[in-house]
Amino acid sequence: MRPNLQNEIDLHGLRHEEARNALIRKIEDLWGSDETLEIITGHSDRMKEIAIKVLDEYKLEARIPEMWDSNQGSIKTTVW
Repeated sequence: MRPNLQNEIDLHGLRHEEARNALIRKIEDLWGSDETLEIITGHSDRMKEIAIKVLDEYKLEARIPEMWDSNQGSIKTTVW
């Protein structure tokens, strides 16, 4: 079953500054919901760094798939 798309944000293809702002808006929309958010980054290391930095700013844990996982282009977190 596909996760709730409200709890997903696709940063893949956005400019880095746009991606940062979009992720901040999404986190703030979900703030206090105790929902899992999936952040689609694609395989760009820079996009992953941006997402992790934003999560760090909000003190949210970044759950990054392991090397052998089929979806290494995403990061999950729980928005408290």
